[in-house]
Amino acid sequence: MKIPQGWYVSDGKLEQHEDPEYRDNTHCIKLLRNLYGCKQGARNWWKYLSKGLRSRGFQESATDNCLYIRQDCILVLNSDDCLIFAKDDTIIDNLITDLQKDYLIGDTGSVQDFLGIRITTDNKGRIHMIQSGLIDSIIRDTGLTSGKTRETPADQILHPDKDGPPRIEKWNYRSIIGKLNFLAQNTRPNISMAVHNCARFCNNPTLLHEQAVKRIVRYLILTRDKGMILTPKNTFSLDMYVDADFAGTWHKEYSHLRDSVLSRTGFIITYCGCPITWASKLQTEIALSTTEAEYIALSMATRQLLPLRRIMAELANFGPIAATLKRQQPMSTFTNSFTSTDPSSALPASLVYEDNAACIVLAESDHNKPRTKHISLKWHHFRDQIQKGEIKIQKIESQRNLADILTKPLLRIAHRRLTTAILGW
Repeated sequence: MKIPQGWYVSDGKLEQHEDPEYRDNTHCIKLLRNLYGCKQGARNWWKYLSKGLRSRGFQESATDNCLYIRQDCILVLNSDDCLIFAKDDTIIDNLITDLQKDYLIGDTGSVQDFLGIRITTDNKGRIHMIQSGLIDSIIRDTGLTSGKTRETPADQILHPDKDGPPRIEKWNYRSIIGKLNFLAQNTRPNISMAVHNCARFCNNPTLLHEQAVKRIVRYLILTRDKGMILTPKNTFSLDMYVDADFAGTWHKEYSHLRDSVLSRTGFIITYCGCPITWASKLQTEIALSTTEAEYIALSMATRQLLPLRRIMAELANFGPIAATLKRQQPMSTFTNSFTSTDPSSALPASLVYEDNAACIVLAESDHNKPRTKHISLKWHHFRDQIQKGEIKIQKIESQRNLADILTKPLLRIAHRRLTTAILGW
């Protein structure tokens, strides 16, 4: 590693330099053991912990290297924080006691706070996930402790605005966007589109972009004590809502720029009726029609759905989930599918809700038509799963498509309705 600032090497030893800004660029340090904060630190820790978990009967997921599965429990790892799931508290206590023989591990008991997310349950069996601490931090950093609130996080699609007036406030635009992005990715999908809309201009934000960030913060002030309320249903299926906004970034003053004609993809994946992952992002290719934009969005979304199906197949070795899968289909099908090359075929078919009829016809077709031959081959990858019956696409009304909130700014009533459907409040 590099010699720390203010230090230098003399006769093979580290010495402190009289100039605290001095840099010794003629030497480097060879580490004999891992140090916290080094570039390789996280991976070395993961390798060290993985070895101990495998010796205790855990199997590492082939899809997610931070997921470990054993017949009686599941362990999810995030750096040096982890969650353990089991039907019996005794199993968790015994595992922690065993791990403490080799690792310095603290036991915080039943999960109440994880990665800054406060997790609680109510007497109706609902799970509440709130990041009010992060919202307070964002409000303090922007100085918007008082003033008018907003009922929606966005009201327009932003453009570069290169000739617009400069920013007024002194707070760090990129830092605020980072905090908002963490919030949107974990408990507030209803601001994902607005945050990504602002994040595109981190390199050179103007007053227009600053005002858009302020609008998001003012919306958060109004909904500070809100988060995500998970109410699991007895469906036990992995489903998805997907939508697209065709050429949504177009602006007449910037029509000569490629980015001004890109479409936006939005999708939400649910399990047992609860949202588990979502995204709002611009498409990388220019779509020539609404059908093509919807089809590209469908392809982008299924790239996230298929790995989750493989994870669910791996979790079939975990007792409670295996019992659920066996109840949903005959045992012979369950056994044969999990010995095949694609174990995710044992899962119930995932329903994909799409509001464009032409896109559904194109997705379910087994050949290209004259008007769609130009669509790149990489967008057709999911047709095989449709033909196998692992994915079923269903038409849904645009007003009921949950992903609509991830593609464009919505009016107050529509935004409120979809927020209630997704977040439960």
